[in-house]
Amino acid sequence: MALAEKALEKYFNIEHAYTFDSGRSALLYGLKALGVSNGDEVLVQGYTCMVVVNAIKHAGGKPVFVDCGNDLNMDVKDLEKKVSAKSKILIIQHTFGLPAEIEKLLAIAKKNNLLVIEDCAHSFGASLSGKLLGTFANLGMLSFGADKVVSSVRGGALITNDQALSEKIKIFQEQLPAPKLFRTLQHLMHLPVFYFGKKFYHLKIGKILLFVSQKIGIINKIIYDQEKRGEAVNFYPSKLANSLADILLGQISEVNVINEHRKKIAAYYDKNIKNEKFNLFWNSECIYLRYPILVEKPEQLLVFAKKEGVILGNWYNAVVAPADVNFEKTGYVLESCPNAERLAKRSVNLPTDRNILFEEARRVVEILNNF
Repeated sequence: MALAEKALEKYFNIEHAYTFDSGRSALLYGLKALGVSNGDEVLVQGYTCMVVVNAIKHAGGKPVFVDCGNDLNMDVKDLEKKVSAKSKILIIQHTFGLPAEIEKLLAIAKKNNLLVIEDCAHSFGASLSGKLLGTFANLGMLSFGADKVVSSVRGGALITNDQALSEKIKIFQEQLPAPKLFRTLQHLMHLPVFYFGKKFYHLKIGKILLFVSQKIGIINKIIYDQEKRGEAVNFYPSKLANSLADILLGQISEVNVINEHRKKIAAYYDKNIKNEKFNLFWNSECIYLRYPILVEKPEQLLVFAKKEGVILGNWYNAVVAPADVNFEKTGYVLESCPNAERLAKRSVNLPTDRNILFEEARRVVEILNNF
């Protein structure tokens, strides 16, 4: 674990890095280290994930949702409207690796004495004007889940240059229990199961393998039913397992190569998707965890692609995703972020990971152009 933390410090050129079992746990303790309590308002964009909302609530805060712009990130003007005397923390999300308007958002935070966390769950290795995302704010939060840029199947971290914050985070981390062996084995089994599941998905054997493995608990779930209800699970938070930290260490050494591949695949999509039914997103500074597109009938596209043996993504298909969360537990007020709601209803995203070769990317483009 310590070696992985040192590698993070070196990569980001920061003083302190601390790992946790997941990004959601890292965010929870980041909020606690910043002193959130007694219903302090935490400003977070709509078009986000339920686990972010849970972390805010479990830390003692109250989420206040800010609309997002057409770049899928927080809207500066709506943030100015949503800040109140009760606001304490601003969480800046870099969606899919697309850099948010960080300097403008930080200026508002400074004006209103807000502490800031950068949510870099999607953006490990992305930069803005030559400075790595995650190093602009008081804290950067990283996630190493199975579907992230750098993946140890499960895991997360906090990075900071603030010595006082570092000491608080270290105490939180040291007090955490060791990970349960069964859960660690579930995470490790994710690697072979998903490899073969995706490889043979078009033959239905892969689909059956993935379904059965998750159903009987051979592999972990990305988000558990309790979390969808706004509840804590009883086996997290914990420390990061050493076996997962070893995987993470290897991934960090390859991240720039991984991200260059993602950018090339995204550029290929951007250049070759000609179907006017789609709105595309291109930003030369994005590392593209996924390549987002907008379409009027996303469900039809997902079904169409699936019949052709290609799995597309539907993050985020709700203003607080996934779509089957207990909406009352989110604290979100309908129509408070109208643009985020509109975008969520039209969102689909395309794979860019290291296992996507140009031959497969051509297949994705062919399917989209024929839709």
